[in-house]
Formats: sequence, structure tokens, C-alpha cells
Amino acid sequence: MRIHRREAEIQLEARSLNLGTNPNGQNSSVIKESRVGSARLSERASGEPAPCLHKAPVHVGFLFLAMVLLFAACAGKSAPSKFYVLNSIPQSSLNAPESGTIGVFPVTMPDYLDRPQVVTRVSENELNLDEFSRWAEPLKDSFTRALVQDLSTLLDTAKVIRTTENPGIPVALQVGVEVLQFDGTLGGDVVLVVKWGLFGEEGKKLLLGKRSTFKEATGGATYDAYVAAESRAVSALSREIAEAIKARK
Repeated sequence: MRIHRREAEIQLEARSLNLGTNPNGQNSSVIKESRVGSARLSERASGEPAPCLHKAPVHVGFLFLAMVLLFAACAGKSAPSKFYVLNSIPQSSLNAPESGTIGVFPVTMPDYLDRPQVVTRVSENELNLDEFSRWAEPLKDSFTRALVQDLSTLLDTAKVIRTTENPGIPVALQVGVEVLQFDGTLGGDVVLVVKWGLFGEEGKKLLLGKRSTFKEATGGATYDAYVAAESRAVSALSREIAEAIKARK
């Protein structure tokens, strides 16, 4: 009898394990539910949320968003651009007697210079375009304007104007300039190489043609000094052209 009773107890314990019950005969799923319920009751009673593992990804998301906003703010800050023009020789009052009008054709230059960035030379075959140092107007227009003003000052006459091939008004002479090179190095020299000529008969006849090279020291490794040296190079060209015009009078 005792043996049979022991076998019955073993079978009862096996059934309890298969059904997921604890030794007291209570189902394990009921125990889990009771624990969750206890946690919820504890949260309601204390007013504080029970600890949850799913909150950790939320904190990571906020941190990632903050880092993205920080990088975006840093990337949005850049150095301010500076804008330059070529200047001309200081002009005084013009007192020369009336003379014929002198026209200046628009200056032509290579495509590598026809861009908004100030161009400097790194080596014989390499150029640098500074994104934060720019021309306030197309360089060929700034060059032409400075040349007209310089010639007006050097010839002491207001009758130096920018013209085209068919100016529509009588002109005594016309000046044509083709820029071949106009660059240099910061802290080094600026080099201007041009072909220029004087034309008569409303620009149809070449009276004088010449190729000239001018070099000006920048005197400083800044773009302010660089552009100032370029302005001096244009003035040096203007003096040479003015002397040729005076020699023809």
C-alpha cells in the first residue's frame, strides 16, 4: 500500500510540472500575472512609474537628435565673404583744353579669370579660387572701368569713354586691350601680361600694337594687398598707353 501511495504522489508531481504549476499547486502564469498586477498597483499607489527597460531607446533617440542639431548649427556657420574692385589713380580736376574723344573698347580676358572668385596662382599649372574672396563685379568690367578712369586722369581730360566698335560719335583714337595673364601669389608678385593697341578710323585701322608685361609686389599675404597690387598693375598699363597717346598728338 505504501508503495502504491508513493507512486501516486510521483505521478501527481509530474503532472504539476507539465502544467506549469509551482510546488504549492498554483499555475506559473497566474504568478506572473500577479507580479505584473502588483507592479501596476505599486505604481498607482506611489504616483511614480515602475521601471521599464523600453525607455532606454527613447533617451538614445533624444541624444542622437541633439547631436544632429549641433552638427547642423556648426556646419551653417562660415566665414563671411569679402568683395573687391580694382581702384584707379586718384583723380584731380581736369583742366586740359578740349581735344578729341578717346574711346576704350571693353577689355577681353581668358575664361579662367572670368569668374566671381579672386584667382591666385599656386604653381605654374595650378590656380586657386577663393570662395570667400570675390569680385563685386565681373573682373573685365572692373578692369575696363579702372583703365578709363586712369587714362582720363593721366591725359587730363574727361573725354575718355568706354566705347564699342561703332560708338556712334566721332572719336580721335580707340584703345583695345586683351589680357593674357592677370594673377599672382599671395605675399608674392602680381603679373599682368597684355596685348594692347591704338586704333584710328573708328576702330578699323591699327595704328600701334604692343605686348607688355607688368609686375607688382603685393607686399603682404592678404587679398587686400593682392587686389591693391593688381590695381597698381592696371595703372602701370594705363601710364604706358597714355604716353603712347601723347606721343601721337
